[in-house]
Amino acid sequence: MTETKWSADDYNMFYKELLVLQDEKYRLFHEKLLRTALPVIGIRSPLLRQKAKEVAKEAGRNFFGTCGKNTYEERMLYGLVATEIPMEFEEFSGYCDTFAYEFVENWAHCDGFCASLKKIARKNEEDLFTHAKGYLLAENPWVVRVGLIIMLNYYLKEPYFWKVLQLTDGVTSDFYYIEMAQAWLLATAWAKNPEMVRAYLKNTKLSISVKTKFVQKACESFRVSSEDKVWLREWKKAQV
Repeated sequence: MTETKWSADDYNMFYKELLVLQDEKYRLFHEKLLRTALPVIGIRSPLLRQKAKEVAKEAGRNFFGTCGKNTYEERMLYGLVATEIPMEFEEFSGYCDTFAYEFVENWAHCDGFCASLKKIARKNEEDLFTHAKGYLLAENPWVVRVGLIIMLNYYLKEPYFWKVLQLTDGVTSDFYYIEMAQAWLLATAWAKNPEMVRAYLKNTKLSISVKTKFVQKACESFRVSSEDKVWLREWKKAQV
């Protein structure tokens, strides 16, 4: 990949291109969902991902030194561009850390970035798993959520399944978006392997808040049987 120089002026021109893509109705809708303190331009995800591919091809690594943090979309682009540039995992992990620790400000930053890691997870399965485990120990709650969503997206399978359940159990936080990530992970795990999750629940140290959210998410899922939903509701009652 040929990387061209990318100056502050280049970035300013690029930012003007982003403003042209603004969809005001989408901005108002997305702003409510994000609950972010950042200004939202209002660019639909497919268009934002396309811009990330374009800038990754044009500027490559030179983009990172100029990328702004002032809007939701600018921060999201840092993570998306990092996933589009071919590089070894050791190098990528540095950009991944910068995004997780310095750029993630809301659930969509986290979840949108994690959803873009498919190729990286496929090529570097063990390395990404080890790296994500480290995120679960972070003080920054958004970094913890990044770790959980990586586990949810790519490691609810053998030989990682039981380890992911144990790691999730080891996360203790009353931060809403961490609790929701734990609940979402466990509900997805139940849909994939209810017997293993049932065994895990016998000795779980999860808070009642996470347990409640987990059962709610599982009972909302079309992938969980009616019989299992009855069992889960009864299990939740016994936890109170």
